[in-house]
Amino acid sequence: MGLPLFKNTSLDELIQLSRDGLDYQTFEEITARLPFSLQEWANFMGVSERTLIRIRKENKSLGTTATDKVIRITQLYQKGVEVFRDEDKFCDWLDTRIMVTGGVKPKSLLDTSFGLELVDNTLGQIEYGIFA
Repeated sequence: MGLPLFKNTSLDELIQLSRDGLDYQTFEEITARLPFSLQEWANFMGVSERTLIRIRKENKSLGTTATDKVIRITQLYQKGVEVFRDEDKFCDWLDTRIMVTGGVKPKSLLDTSFGLELVDNTLGQIEYGIFA
């Protein structure tokens, strides 16, 4: 399942997209391609599911912080699929308690920038053959 989302997007373009806010239609395209529920996305972004439903109903864009989080999680997901070379294996890993992340599931860390960084660093270790 190739996920070319944001792959060839420059840093300047990503910054501007974050500032402008991701339109809800693009967000829905992303949520349709990634295996996270609307409730999980809401948790990752620090908003309620009702807020996301209201944004969709009012045809608004996500805010800067929420857009930034969606982009970062999408990029992390793409990296994970590349590292594991199998989407199902990566999804299983996201739901497995691992020692490197303090014995918690990596997916549970996607709600903070520090957690995203830890998961990203762990994927980098796996990519370069360091057991994680």
